[in-house]
Parts: sequence; structure tokens; C-alpha cells
Amino acid sequence: MKLFPVQALRSRPRRSPVLRRTSVLGALFLAGCASTAANGPAPRMVAPSPPALAPSDSYGLFLSGQQAASEGDLTRSAGLFDQASVTDPQDPFLRAKAFSILVLAGQLDRAAAVAASGPVDADDTVTGLVLILRAINALAEDRGRDAESALADNPALGPHSVAAALIRPWAAAAAGDWKTATAPSGPGTDKLVVAFGGVGRAQLLERSGRLSEADAAFKAIAASREPIFILAYGAFLERRGRATEAVALYTQALARAPDDPALSLARKRAQSRGTAPAAPTLLEGPADCLINLAALLIGDHQPEVGLSYLRLALRLDPGRTDAWVLAGETLSQLGDLTGSRAAFLQVRPGNPSYTAARIRLALSFQQVGDRTQALKITHDALAAAPGDVETEVVYAELLRDAQRYQEAIAVLNGIVTRAGPRGVDARIYYLRGANEERSGKWPEAEADLKHSLKLAPNAPDVLNYLGFAWVDRGEHLKEALEMLQRAVALAPDSGAILDSLGWARYRTRDYAGAVRDLERAVFLEPADAEINDHLGDAYWRNGRQTEARYQWQHVLTLDPDARIRTSVETKLEHGLEPLSLPAAPMSRAPANGPAGPRAPASARPAPAL
Repeated sequence: MKLFPVQALRSRPRRSPVLRRTSVLGALFLAGCASTAANGPAPRMVAPSPPALAPSDSYGLFLSGQQAASEGDLTRSAGLFDQASVTDPQDPFLRAKAFSILVLAGQLDRAAAVAASGPVDADDTVTGLVLILRAINALAEDRGRDAESALADNPALGPHSVAAALIRPWAAAAAGDWKTATAPSGPGTDKLVVAFGGVGRAQLLERSGRLSEADAAFKAIAASREPIFILAYGAFLERRGRATEAVALYTQALARAPDDPALSLARKRAQSRGTAPAAPTLLEGPADCLINLAALLIGDHQPEVGLSYLRLALRLDPGRTDAWVLAGETLSQLGDLTGSRAAFLQVRPGNPSYTAARIRLALSFQQVGDRTQALKITHDALAAAPGDVETEVVYAELLRDAQRYQEAIAVLNGIVTRAGPRGVDARIYYLRGANEERSGKWPEAEADLKHSLKLAPNAPDVLNYLGFAWVDRGEHLKEALEMLQRAVALAPDSGAILDSLGWARYRTRDYAGAVRDLERAVFLEPADAEINDHLGDAYWRNGRQTEARYQWQHVLTLDPDARIRTSVETKLEHGLEPLSLPAAPMSRAPANGPAGPRAPASARPAPAL
């Protein structure tokens, strides 16, 4: 498959692989997502006609559309490209651009109208998506035969042939052709089609009343031991009143994947004889296919096509909250925070995905520095799901980011207390230790960081934090440097950890080593003001004053915080003070150096979701 890149809309579509033929069983991470919004389907976003924009020529609109796409504003980009294609209706290239961006923005009705207005000048990445959208619209409008026709084996499908093969049986069922719908895969079928198509075939066999064949088909796909297939078979057993067998199936799967939340919830439901998940409808089935493919594509660093499939899935099943959450994450990845937040807000209170959506919504505000809103959203999410550990961890991290260390410690203490003798994982002790260190409780911090390392000896972030803290305090210097070197070996592409090692060398007056590590750290994190500032200091101590001043000047272009800006401006005027003997611990930095002790850059752990 090929990719139509949203963020690189420079000229004509660039060709690159979309769906690589990797091992399906090594990539299935989709368990535990499917659910329906508690308050019914969310409203579908529709753009029946192009937006009214200021008159301009098509080229100007095209350039403006590119700019909006590069800034992550897909809605505005879609409107501009759409208007460009209307302004110059004879240009099939503009029509292809408009169609692709309209799909990504979720404006499927308008995208279909653009595709129907004339030929598109594009490769099969776009022409195939036109056919898939045509089929999805036909299914949504109960026109099964038209969907079958659009999905017929056609070279124009190109990279979308896998999606077409998975949707085709559902289209046949919608057209009343159950023989075609339930036919097994033929020899030489794509592995993705065999895997996901096997689930679809089993579900269609169940819908057609051929229960013994459905049982055999479900059992065959569950033999792969992948959680997504185990959950499908278990749900079938529950629907058939065979809860005891379902519990045994889930229990065996949990022995292999004890931390899988979807399997745990499924076993709990089956044990309590709760309501079994309903079999998918003729619209929900193909939506499942598209969501599964989208998750694989997004996990394979191909978010644009993945997002397109999510938009199509939501056309069929607007209440699929797992699709809204994944769409929100993908839009955030593409830089469209407005669209991302709109997607997260589609998940209503009471839905199993609600807290996950709210956490991601909060992090979108943290991303732009709005700590107050991020904290409020997360606090409200905790009120809706008290005791949810993942939400508490994110809340503690947001508190730490706001320098409210004591409150963060209190939240983490609650997690540890509730866990009791069974304990918690290493990251909780790490996070609590980081907050304790920042709040001046060093003995408690050291104990928690050591315990975290005992539970996870090869955690680079913890090695980094504890090693840096020891160097900062002038304690255990040899062991601390060894820990930082281990952290770098475990995470060689982390500019933050390399910065910690380089700054530790600087503070122990190994200036040549500091320059070496800090230059590499700047290469990995070129926009980090603090790392660039450290490199300037290391240059100065190595007698490279001209380079140091250049580096400090560069820091001022990186939007540093007030502390770094003041320090750099002072150093640009006066340089660094002469060294004193003996070397001072890092907490007593030279007056013209960085102000006071700091946590290493990687000691700002990202919330683990």
C-alpha cells in the first residue's frame, strides 16, 4: 500500500508503503476496545457544501490549504482545498487533494460529492479510497448490491484491497448473498484477510444461524491465542449460554497475559453471568474491520490512512468510542488539537472508554501549557472513576508538572496504601520518589527510587534520576556515573538522558566528556533550551568561548523559561565565573551557571497510559 501524506502536501502524492506484510499475530494489540456510547450515537460531522471563503484563485487556495495542513488544522485545510477544487473544476489534481483531506477531516458527505463531480488525478491511494467510501456509503444506506459492486476485485483499489477484501463479505450479506458472505478464504489470501476475515466469517456464520460451523470457525481463530480472537470466541460462547466455557477460555488467556484489562473484564462478566456482548450488526462488522486495520496502520507509523479508515468506520457506527479515542490520539499526533479534542468529547460519561478519553483530553491541554484546564479535566475524570490507577497516575504527574509535589505524593500514597501487600509496580515508586526529591524529602526519595530499581533494575529513567540525584548531592559519584552510563546504554536515543550524563560529567569537571555527551544530546533534542544551555557551559569550560556564546545566543531563540533566559543573558554579558577549588556539588552551581539544582530532563516522566 501507499501513503498520501497529510503533513507534507507539497506537490503530488508521495508514494510510500502503507500496509506492510508484517506478522499479524505479532502486531495484534487491539483487545478490549469495542464498546458503544452510553448515550447513543454521536452526531456525524457533515459538510454538505464547500465553506464560503474569501474569493481567491485556486493556486492561492491550494497554498493556503497546504499551510493549514502543515499546521495541523485539518478542518480549515479541507475547506481550502475544497474551495480550490470548486474554483478550478477542470483540475482533477485539486479534486484529489480536496477529497483526501475532506476524508481525514471527517467530512465524508462532502468528500463523496467532490469525488462524484469529476475524475481525480491521483494514484490508487486516492482512487481506491474513493471506491471504499462509495461502498461504505452504500452499506450505511442499505444498498448492499451497490457496496458489493464498489468492492469488486478492481486494480483501482490498489493499497486498499485488504480493506475491500475484509468488507466484501459484509456487503454480500447486506445484499442477501449469504453463500458468498460465509465462504472461507481461498489459497494465497493475504494474512491480514485470513486473520481478521476469519473473525468476520465466524460472526456471519453465527448471524446466518449456522451455529456449529460458527463455533468451529471461532475456535480455529482462537487457537492463535491472540487476545482479540479469544475475546471474540468468548463472546460467542457467552451468547450461546456457555459461560463456564467462556470463563475457562478467558482464564487460560489471562495466564499468558495477566495484565490484559479486556480479558479481565470479560472473565468478570462471564463469571457473574452478565449480559454478553451482542453479535455485530451488518454495519458494525465492517466497522470492526476498518478499526482493526486503522490501529495496525497507526501503530505502523502511518496515521493518515489509519485516520481515513477510522472516519469510514464511524460513518457506519458513529457510537464506536474506541474509534473516537483512537481518532483523537491520531489527530493529536498530526497536530490537530482542535479535532483531537472534538473526538475525545464524543465519549459520554458512563462509557467504559470515558476515563481514557478524558485523560487524553487533559493531556492535550497540558501539551499547550494549560495546566489549570488539564488538572480540572483529570480531577473530574477521577470523580467519575474513583480509584482508577491510571487516571490517578496522570493526575499525580500533572500535579508534579504544576510543582504541587505534596499533592502528587498524597495521590501516589493512596495508590500504594490501597495495593497493600500485593504492592504496586516500579513506576509508582519512581514517580513518588521524583516528587519527594523535588519537595526536599531526600531520604524518602532515595528509598523509593532504590525500591523502584529493585523491582525494575533496567529502567533507564530510574537509573537516570537516581544517578543524577547522587551526582547532584556529591554522593556515590562513581556508582552514579556508572548508573547514568547504563541508562544511556539502555536508551541511546534519549537526548534527555544523555544530557543528564553530560551534565554530571560537567559537574565533576570532566569537561571534554561533557562536550561529547552534550553535543550528542543536542543532536537528539535540538529544540531543548536547557540542553543547548548546558552545551554552551561545557564549551566555555573547554576554552571554546566563541562557540559557547553562539550556543547561548541560540538558546534565546528556543523560547526558554524565565530562569534559563535570565541565566543565559547574564552569561552572554559576563561569561562564566572562574572555577573555584574544590569542585562544588551541583546544588551549589556557580552564580552565572544554571540556577540551583534541577531534576534531569528525563525525570519529567510522561504519564503512562
